[in-house]
Amino acid sequence: MNLTDSQKNKPSLEPQAAIDSLQFIPGIWVNGKYYWLHNCTEKVIFDEELIIRVKNEPIHSKIRFSSVFVSNHSNHRKEIKVLVMHHYANIKQDNLTFVSPTDSRIFHVADKGIFLVNGKFDEFGMKEYTTIPQWSAYTDKIWSSLLKGSLKYQPMTGGPAASIYAIRMSLVQHETRKMNTWTIAGSSKNELISMEQGLLKNTLAFPFEK
Repeated sequence: MNLTDSQKNKPSLEPQAAIDSLQFIPGIWVNGKYYWLHNCTEKVIFDEELIIRVKNEPIHSKIRFSSVFVSNHSNHRKEIKVLVMHHYANIKQDNLTFVSPTDSRIFHVADKGIFLVNGKFDEFGMKEYTTIPQWSAYTDKIWSSLLKGSLKYQPMTGGPAASIYAIRMSLVQHETRKMNTWTIAGSSKNELISMEQGLLKNTLAFPFEK
């Protein structure tokens, strides 16, 4: 999907104000249940013997880069999904949120800026994602099958909206695994893609990749 010239030419917010206006809410799905980390960076799921922890890395004023760690403290393999939700801190009626299948990225377009949302686990990027009205964000309406952990596929939502993507993980007993997620604020799609390319080459963000 191409952004219109009018959207491209609208002034953007100050970098830090812009990146903070789109909230990042991590979560986890396991065994037909899901949990969100509201206003915290660590959550213990006692019934599953899992811990999810989020670490934010200072990369750039226009980039929110986070590492999500999941630790399996049980004596059994765990099949889980890390959930990554984004929505505006304030309700915005003129928002457009959409998934770009050709780019394998999510975009949030508002009156004063554009956001790119993406993530990576091992060598794999986003494969399962959806957009939904913001008032449905924390309900079972996000799922096509809660039992299987399958998100309801909806590629575009206008008005107040949230985006969610899921990354599948398999953890053996007493294993910790990590995935990365990032949000980039800008004024045009080309700017966002260019900044992301620079991020992916950043050895501080991806120290073991060339």
